[in-house]
Amino acid sequence: MPEQGALSCLLSKNLIPVLIFLFALFLTLTFSNPALFLNDEWITVNQLHQLGEGHQVTVNEGKYGTFLNGTAGPYFQARHNLLGYTMMLPVLSLPALWFFGLFGDQFRLAIVLLWSLLPVAMAVLVDAYRPQYARWHGVRWTWLVIAAAFIGLLANLTFYYPWPLTAPDAPIETAAVIFTNHLLFAALAVMIYLTCRAIFEDTWFSIFGTIACISCSSYVFWASNAKDHMLLIAMTAAVVLFLVRYIRYGGLRDAALGFAFIGLLAWARPEVGFTVFVFAALYYVGFRVSRGLLQMPPLNAVKALCIPLATLLGAIPLLINNALVTGNPLVPTFYVYEKRLVAGAPGEEIIGAAEAVNGVVQSVPGPSGGISGFLSVLANHFSPSWSTLPGDIFGILFAPASGNMSLVAVSPLIILAIVLLPMIYLDYRRGERPPHLAVVAFLLVIACAVWVAYIRSLPGLNASHGIVPDIRYLAPFYLPAGLLGVYAISRLNGTIDPKRRTLWQIAVVAVSAPALLVAMMLIQPYDGLYAGYTMFFTQITFVLLAVTLILIVARKQFGIPDAWVAAALFLLIAVPFTWQLMMVFFYSVAKFNGYPLWIPLVETFFQHNIGVSGLENL
Repeated sequence: MPEQGALSCLLSKNLIPVLIFLFALFLTLTFSNPALFLNDEWITVNQLHQLGEGHQVTVNEGKYGTFLNGTAGPYFQARHNLLGYTMMLPVLSLPALWFFGLFGDQFRLAIVLLWSLLPVAMAVLVDAYRPQYARWHGVRWTWLVIAAAFIGLLANLTFYYPWPLTAPDAPIETAAVIFTNHLLFAALAVMIYLTCRAIFEDTWFSIFGTIACISCSSYVFWASNAKDHMLLIAMTAAVVLFLVRYIRYGGLRDAALGFAFIGLLAWARPEVGFTVFVFAALYYVGFRVSRGLLQMPPLNAVKALCIPLATLLGAIPLLINNALVTGNPLVPTFYVYEKRLVAGAPGEEIIGAAEAVNGVVQSVPGPSGGISGFLSVLANHFSPSWSTLPGDIFGILFAPASGNMSLVAVSPLIILAIVLLPMIYLDYRRGERPPHLAVVAFLLVIACAVWVAYIRSLPGLNASHGIVPDIRYLAPFYLPAGLLGVYAISRLNGTIDPKRRTLWQIAVVAVSAPALLVAMMLIQPYDGLYAGYTMFFTQITFVLLAVTLILIVARKQFGIPDAWVAAALFLLIAVPFTWQLMMVFFYSVAKFNGYPLWIPLVETFFQHNIGVSGLENL
């Protein structure tokens, strides 16, 4: 057998992560369109536009969110026409913007070709590196996939038409940001798999865990929009991956990388980065002490305790970004949106432009300098409303006052994660050390850190109709909760063969998702309105969750087959994924400042077979 080259060895060793990346990218390209869902996304695409033009990125120059006469719309008027998000997502989106610019008005063709090549690449890789999986009942399915991809390319070319890129108002920045979020989603899927692999040490169960975590979340939806939630989730996943690897294998390099990604996480969302750093650092010190830190040689102990300082390296872009916008590296850019700020007085140090444009003041007062400004921002941001806290937490978890999807409706794995806690306690009572206890504790710490980051905002998250379609600011919480839920499944329903479980889960999702969407279109529950669909999916999820919990108890008490519990879990995981497909695909027509569906064949199918009404109530 000839020797394999370095690239071939790398692909063979990492085939599963590569296939997951390619499939995740294929999935998002298939069902999404590059357009905006929320007016908040105007900030990011304006930042990218001005960055691409080589202009300043603090004052909105008006490509998005303005009237035809150049006057800032109400959204930017309320924000002093300032761009107060960090620059991480626009900077990451620059390569996509330059790449699309190479093709001009034919840049959509590059996406169509990429979409056609992705299944070909997956089939060829399986055929080359895992030939035992390239046949099904004697049929070489990989060649069928390649043939289908070629037919799909021909069909796409039949329905293809170009999208404007060179026109002054062409929303190319929207396409660039959303394509970047597609890539971040694909990377997220890989990181979830690698995290599961580090925890469970089983390839098939790790694939199942990846499917479960992505299905029971809103990650497919946020991968198809221009908000920075996908970036935040990807950075959180990187932190979780490297620190879980450190807990499992003990490598200080993994710990340093985990804390460096906390710095980058702070660049994406300073409030989340800050709380994750505090909680992770406290956990890290406690973990090191429990592993004999105090008995180590002083030099080694100091080296170990300095690992959290890697956060500073990752936070360097954040500090530069802050300094450029607010003048204080410790005061984040969202300071310019604090409601207590009013336009700067004459002669006062300001952020923005001194002149007003069409009656809109484009400046706010600069923050106080040094540490005092930083402490002022902290005190203002982390001030909870204690009187409403219990009700807000319950509403966010189960029934938001806004009527949007609750956390548990999107991720029923949260309840399984909660069930895990008394299981661990009972293990302790029996004198047993639960497996992976350190990892479970770490995931709980990260989950709490995400909640604390938005503790002041919990009343708004519960009641605001603008927090759609789910409690989106807490989207990073789905990841640690999902991993804990998957761990609970391994404890509660672990006798099922991992390979069989994974293949059945894939089959159930592939069949039940389109079947449920078709049934929903035919039945039109709750008058076919968006709020009705939200209630429809919430009720289905809660019913399946109740059935699953009853079956788990019945298996323990009456010895019913594990297959019954597994079947309920398969359906429970498939329903939130179906909701995500509905939001990405059906409600693509509700988006603005962008283009239709990426893939011409899918766009044609949508136009001729699907109609969406009631968008005014979205």
